[in-house]
Amino acid sequence: MRHLLLLLIVFTPLLSSAQPGWLEGYVVTNQADTLYGKIYYSPPGHRSAKISFKEEGKNEKIKYRPFTIRGYFVNDMYFVSRIYDIHPSLSYGKGVFMRWVNHGRKVHVKIYEYWNTDKEFGFNQTFLAKSGGSSHEIDPLRFRKTTAAFFKDFPALQKDILSGLYKKKELEKLVERYNSWRMFDKWNEKYKTAEPSN
Repeated sequence: MRHLLLLLIVFTPLLSSAQPGWLEGYVVTNQADTLYGKIYYSPPGHRSAKISFKEEGKNEKIKYRPFTIRGYFVNDMYFVSRIYDIHPSLSYGKGVFMRWVNHGRKVHVKIYEYWNTDKEFGFNQTFLAKSGGSSHEIDPLRFRKTTAAFFKDFPALQKDILSGLYKKKELEKLVERYNSWRMFDKWNEKYKTAEPSN
């Protein structure tokens, strides 16, 4: 019984913070202005399609869809407007809010997550995007092959991926290693390739 109570004490705050409801947050407009207030934290399928926002000091509830704003921040997560292409051969796609996983740092490769809903089914999709490049969807069934191809400019990392050193759950660690190797030179605003350390 004591163990059960301890588990409830530890996990109840985590569970309650993920429940739907109004949470402190902000939106970033297309003009790069930041508006603070409260965002209705809805289930994943809803918050990827639209959000409800109440600006600080106002009662008016405003609904935002992808590309009506640049993005929004709520529950320690930052979501950005992005085009979601169903297939790479398509020249168009639908706008969605994707969670920018490694937000807050100057990085060459960004990680995005999108909760996709297909009728009654829902599934999480993960994308990698290089600066100035298109998105690459992580295929869990062909993780080694497709991810290694994406990082072909870093042969040592590519070799480690193919050998099975990294699993899908270690994607953030993998991308962090790549970004450390492909450092940003703040003096000339360009990315540079650093010598990988052993």
